[in-house]
Amino acid sequence: MAHNFEEPRPYEQYLLTLVLLLISALLVYSQGAKRLDLLAYDTILSLNPAPVEPNTVIIAIDEKSLNSIGQWPWRRALHAQLVDKLTAYNTELVVLDILFSEQSRTHPEDDELLAKAIKNNGNVLLPLHLQSLTHEGTLVEILPIPELVSAARSLGHVHVDLDQDGLARGLYLNTGVGDAYWPSLSMAMASQINPMIQYTRSLENTNSAPYMTVNTQYKLIPFAGPSGTFPTYSYVDVMLNQVPAEAFRNKTVLIGATAPGLGDIIPTPVSHAANPMSGVELHANAYSALITKTAITPVETLWAYLLTFAFILIPILAFPRLKPTYVMPFSMLLAFVVMLFSYLLLALDETWFPPVNSMIGILLAYPLWSWQRMRHLNGFLNNELEKLQKEPAIGFRDTRQHQPEKIFYALKNVLRPKRYIFIKNNAVLEQLVESDSPFEVIDTNTKWLHHGDISVLSIHRPIDKKNSDHWFIGFRWQSNANLTAVHSYLNKLQIEVSQPSHRKHSYEKIANRIAQVREAIETMQDMRIFISKGFEQIPSGVIVTDPLGMIVFANSHAQRWFSRGSDLVGSSLYEVFSNSEFSLLKDKSAAVLTEGTHETLELELNQRNIMIHCSPFEVDSSTDSGLMLSFSDITIIREQQKEKNQLIDFLSHDVRSPLVSQLAMIDSMIKGKTKISRSSLSKLSDHANKSLNLSDQFLQITRAEQSNEQNFYEFDLITTIENSIDSLSAQAKAKEITIKFDDVDPLWFKGNAELMERAITNLLSNAVKYSPENTSVTINISADTTDIHITIRDQGYGIDATELPHIFDRFHRQRSSEIQGQKGAGLGLNFVKVVIEKHQGRIQVESKLNEGTVFQLSLPAHHIE
Repeated sequence: MAHNFEEPRPYEQYLLTLVLLLISALLVYSQGAKRLDLLAYDTILSLNPAPVEPNTVIIAIDEKSLNSIGQWPWRRALHAQLVDKLTAYNTELVVLDILFSEQSRTHPEDDELLAKAIKNNGNVLLPLHLQSLTHEGTLVEILPIPELVSAARSLGHVHVDLDQDGLARGLYLNTGVGDAYWPSLSMAMASQINPMIQYTRSLENTNSAPYMTVNTQYKLIPFAGPSGTFPTYSYVDVMLNQVPAEAFRNKTVLIGATAPGLGDIIPTPVSHAANPMSGVELHANAYSALITKTAITPVETLWAYLLTFAFILIPILAFPRLKPTYVMPFSMLLAFVVMLFSYLLLALDETWFPPVNSMIGILLAYPLWSWQRMRHLNGFLNNELEKLQKEPAIGFRDTRQHQPEKIFYALKNVLRPKRYIFIKNNAVLEQLVESDSPFEVIDTNTKWLHHGDISVLSIHRPIDKKNSDHWFIGFRWQSNANLTAVHSYLNKLQIEVSQPSHRKHSYEKIANRIAQVREAIETMQDMRIFISKGFEQIPSGVIVTDPLGMIVFANSHAQRWFSRGSDLVGSSLYEVFSNSEFSLLKDKSAAVLTEGTHETLELELNQRNIMIHCSPFEVDSSTDSGLMLSFSDITIIREQQKEKNQLIDFLSHDVRSPLVSQLAMIDSMIKGKTKISRSSLSKLSDHANKSLNLSDQFLQITRAEQSNEQNFYEFDLITTIENSIDSLSAQAKAKEITIKFDDVDPLWFKGNAELMERAITNLLSNAVKYSPENTSVTINISADTTDIHITIRDQGYGIDATELPHIFDRFHRQRSSEIQGQKGAGLGLNFVKVVIEKHQGRIQVESKLNEGTVFQLSLPAHHIE
């Protein structure tokens, strides 16, 4: 009965889903994968850079300006001049990214000049800072002096928070102490340029403490590029009118420090140590993103949870429906899809979804799911291995299972050595040796050692950790043994038993399990080979069907007889045997399937007699039985029966007829009806000789059929031919027929000389009998590398072409010979054919009417000794 692999129970799948959701929720809440998300964000952002707002320029307080104007801080009157210059250039917006939080102590009048210049321009924005007054103290808002505040168009905060890796990627559009009242500097700039961009001053968190910083509307900045991306002019160059007015007309101008050590240098994903980004450039990038509407909004926390959970549920739902080999590639592909989704969401909707939490959950799902499957698989294997170990094994190839005693006695009986010895632990258990040629006991390391006609083997079998038994087997072979075949047979035997390992390893359980699985696989392979080879070695055709008559197995014999060019497996038995000649078989097979009976029938297929046995094929009692059909070719048996019938006819007619004639003549003589004369006695002699000749021919052909190579011996083929010629010399002389045979050197051949002489005599006798007087019969003998050729040529009456195919058939008589009165039994040429085939040879004949006949015997040259 088949056993299905036990699927995980539903609650286990739910538990796995819950564990993965909890892990992903913890990752989202704790931001444990924040750094990886930031890395992913930087990578995606580099693939999709933001556009640069073309009407934004920067006036930099750089090293060049400090060297020309002097140390910082500069007089505010200088800044007032710059604002007036920009007013004259007709700029659209001026942003002074410089903190004026205190009154000028050295030149108080400069504050009034700067406030006047700012008010005169009408579109100047000033920054405010959030700063702690003491170390780890309360944050306060640091605004410009009142004169400047009242003159400025608007204020904006320049506070920038750094991420976990110390880089700035975004800022809050609204912030403040107690409430998010102040817009960011970039937001304030954008709202001045584009009235559609507005920020809300209303409180968003009324429950906040008055001394706590409140931040809202966090935006990620898609940096247009590294430092220097925006057009930048030196402060001193602008003051010295070295920059044309067109560079600032209708532009948004940001004025801020870029010199190292002077302004705020902020690390960003697009900046590096050799080219850091200043605060004024960061705000320019933020302003550009807001104006071009490319600022990136992180997904809300709720959506982050929901999307992460949704991606985690995909593998949980998909894994049970996938093949195990596809699970890992699917997990990798799904992780890539999550990253692609994050990229597309960022590129198309300016929304950032952190993908790493989902990717971690997906990649964790694979090992957890695999662990769960492996746990069930392990339990399944344990149960199946226990069941398999209880099943009887067929170790027909593994001779290591036998004790050395059984191995020795089996080899002694199979190979029949001339001498032998069997020793265990230096004690001789059995021997048949020669005193003058004893066996040398040596350690062959569990491998056969062959030396001439001697083969020896030593066997070691462990008893415990320290001790083992030792056996020694020695054989001396017969002089006529085929040593090559014997050595090959012995070398294929598996005798060695592996030593058990007593060391304990940390992986011992896994190794044991692998060993058990390997042993089970080997057992199943042996069983499969045993069954498949067994069915193939059966000389009969075998077909096995299921309960519906669909063929599930067919050996090569059945394929060859019934396939008709296609594979039988998978076909219907009734389609294969659809011809009318198989109607009886279809009826019998249907009865076997439905009634469980055993049926036997005989059919003729392709001029061959086939015996068919139909029997139920039942695997177990719980399933319906199939059908097993065995097709045996009994053509030879039927031919033998036919020959026996012919023999009976022969005995009853050909042999009996002369005897009846003799008895009738004798009875007539006794009653006086026939006188005893020379002629009557001659007739009695002819009938007796005919009966004797027929009996002799029958006995000779029976003897030829029973001969085999074990009874062959060496003889001179030339002498055999000469003996045949001598036995027919009188018959040939009577008809003045000359038998020509050139003397050659002796040619020794291994076979049966008497049968060969009789076969050649039969051919010569026919040549003399069916040749006219005063002709010749020629015998030629030649040899090449493969065959010996004996050619017998006569000048006789010849054989009709219609009779040539049948002249070697038993009891066949030529019509022309019968008409001429030369009657025979039809056994002579059949005897010749049997003898030549027993010697693994061939016989050919060529004949033309009234021209003669040529018989050529070809004998294999490997029989030459």
